[in-house]
Amino acid sequence: MTNQLIDNIAIPTFVLNQQGVISHWNQALTQLTGLTGESMVGTQDQWRPFYGHSKPTMADLIIQGSDQESIDTLNYDNYRSGDILAGAYAAEDFFPEVGDDGEWLSFTASPIHDDQGTVVGAIETLVNISDRKKAELELIQREQLYRELSITDELTQLYNRRFFFQELSREMASSKRYHQPLSLCMLDLDHFKIVNDNHGHLFGDRILAEFGKLMKQYLRTTDSGFRYGGEEFTILMPSIDDATIPADRIRQAWQQQTFTTDSGEEVAVSVSVGVTAYVSGDDETSLLNRVDQAMYRSKQMGRNRVTVVTG
Repeated sequence: MTNQLIDNIAIPTFVLNQQGVISHWNQALTQLTGLTGESMVGTQDQWRPFYGHSKPTMADLIIQGSDQESIDTLNYDNYRSGDILAGAYAAEDFFPEVGDDGEWLSFTASPIHDDQGTVVGAIETLVNISDRKKAELELIQREQLYRELSITDELTQLYNRRFFFQELSREMASSKRYHQPLSLCMLDLDHFKIVNDNHGHLFGDRILAEFGKLMKQYLRTTDSGFRYGGEEFTILMPSIDDATIPADRIRQAWQQQTFTTDSGEEVAVSVSVGVTAYVSGDDETSLLNRVDQAMYRSKQMGRNRVTVVTG
C-alpha cells in the first residue's frame, strides 16, 4: 500500500530506511532521472542521478543525525531548515548530471519516525525548477543590461556624464577617508566644431567613437573613462597622484590617428589635456574648475599638449 501511495505522488520522491538503503523510488523520479525503481530500490545509489561520485544526499544526513555544520558542507544553494516539520530541510541546487545539460532542482528532506519518535528513515522530494531559474537569470541579465545602458554613452561606450558625477563623489570621499591620491584628467578634441561643420556630424561621430575606443585601451583596470559632453572627456585615476604620463600616452597615441572622409581627404584631430589631483579641502566644484583650467591652458599654449594645475 505504501509503495502505491508513494508511486502515485506526482513529485519525484525516494525513501531511505534506517540503514540508508532505498526502500521506495517512485515513477515521477524515474521520469526525472531515467533510473527505474527496480534498479534503485535495495541499493545505496541514491546519489547516482545527481552527482558524478558518491556523495550523501540530504536524506542520508538526516538518517545519520548530522548536525547543521555537516549539512552545510554539501554547499547547497539557498539551504534552510524546513518551515513546517521539525528536522526537515529544504534547499535548491544545480545538478549537472541530471538531463542533457543539467537541471536546477528544489528539494526537501524530512525524517520518518516510529511510534517512539526514533528516526527510522527519511523521505526526499525533488522539483525541477530550471525554468524558474532561467527566468530569474534572464531577469538579472536584463537588469544588468539596463544598468549598463543607463550609465554608458552609446556612441563612445565610455561611461556617461551622470555616472561621472556619481563616481567623482564616491572617489573623492574615498580619497579623503583613506588619504589616497586621486587624479582627474579632462580631454578636449581640438577644433572639433570645424570638423563637424566641414565634414558632417556622422564623420564627427566616427571620430568620437574611435577616441572612446582608444581611451579604453590606455586605461588601467582601476581607472574610469567618461564622455563628459560633446567632444570633452574625463578620466578618474584613483591611487595615482601624477596622471601626466598616462594622459600623455593617450595624447601621443591619438596624434597618430588619421581619418579619411568620403571625398578621400585625410583628417587628423589632436587633443588638449588638463590634469589635476585632489587635495584636502577640495569639493567637486573646485576640483572640476581646476582641471578645466588646466585643459584650457593647453588650448591657449597651442593645443595638443598636457598641462598640470596643482591645488
